[in-house]
Amino acid sequence: MASKNGADESGNLNIKPVIKPKTKVWFLNGDLVKVVHVSRAAGIVTLYNKTKDETMTTTIVEFKKKRKKAFTVKETAQLLNCHVKHIPRLVKRGAIPEPTGELPGGKRAFHYTSYYSEDVIMEARRAMSMIHQGQPRKDGLITNNKTPTEQELRAAMGDGILLYTKDENGNFIPVFSETI
Repeated sequence: MASKNGADESGNLNIKPVIKPKTKVWFLNGDLVKVVHVSRAAGIVTLYNKTKDETMTTTIVEFKKKRKKAFTVKETAQLLNCHVKHIPRLVKRGAIPEPTGELPGGKRAFHYTSYYSEDVIMEARRAMSMIHQGQPRKDGLITNNKTPTEQELRAAMGDGILLYTKDENGNFIPVFSETI
């Protein structure tokens, strides 16, 4: 039985479906770009750089090597296993940077989508893993069972596969991790 956040009773996040990134919007060298045209015969791709408000052309090989996936703020919250309203709190706290908007210069505005790159999401996961959840411990150690592990996050992004096994107590333990 899965809960609202996609995990089962044991906290296994592997049953959540893979959150697919946008197929037309990517991050390339830190800029938000949109694929305008792909010519496989010529081996080039034409991109519209939303951050710099200009059209650019590059080879398909270079584009595939350097591109990073772009996720909306809502998808980022699903990947990090938190509520959408928690993302601005993390931005205000300084744990993660502001998302990159669709407007020129990366500006954000109402009714325009904002995106996070996969690298920023991994950094946000590291920052969130250091935040204690629940009642403070007397020994000062950090307890955080809500934030997904790096392997679970990669699997949710579609970059890896996790295999779980059930031990004699009924707990699910990850035994195999593979990157695609």
